[in-house]
Amino acid sequence: VGVLYPLVLLAKWLGVMDSRILLIVVLMLINLPIIVWMLYTYFKEIPKEIIEAGKMDGVSTWGEIKDILIPLAWGGIASTALLTFIFCWNEAYWTVRLTTIDAATLSKLIEGNRAPEGLFFGRLSAVSTAAVGPIIVLGWFCQKQLVQGLTFGAVK
Repeated sequence: VGVLYPLVLLAKWLGVMDSRILLIVVLMLINLPIIVWMLYTYFKEIPKEIIEAGKMDGVSTWGEIKDILIPLAWGGIASTALLTFIFCWNEAYWTVRLTTIDAATLSKLIEGNRAPEGLFFGRLSAVSTAAVGPIIVLGWFCQKQLVQGLTFGAVK
């Protein structure tokens, strides 16, 4: 709660309150340490000899990144992207607090199923199923990369 008030004041002062750009920046700042930490461990596991061999073959710095590093760390990049998407998708606190109508997300729609009469369980169940559906489908299609990426730095 201590961070929320200055953030809301800054957002109102900049004129970005209830906008998608504010949500993107907030969710990026929340997830950036996790992304950097995960990708650092994946790229650290790539043998330096492979990069040195690429340098000996005359590959440029951009070529090292494009042709050597990214294909070798693809499982880690895919699992990091999937986990980041899940974390952003499930982030309800900031999306409910920083949006009203214009940039409302599914979290705001789920929260809107409250009324003085009680909860609307039918609509709440339908919206919750719609909110979980894309994550389940995406996780099912990316299961191989997720398992490969999460076990990439494991000790065998």
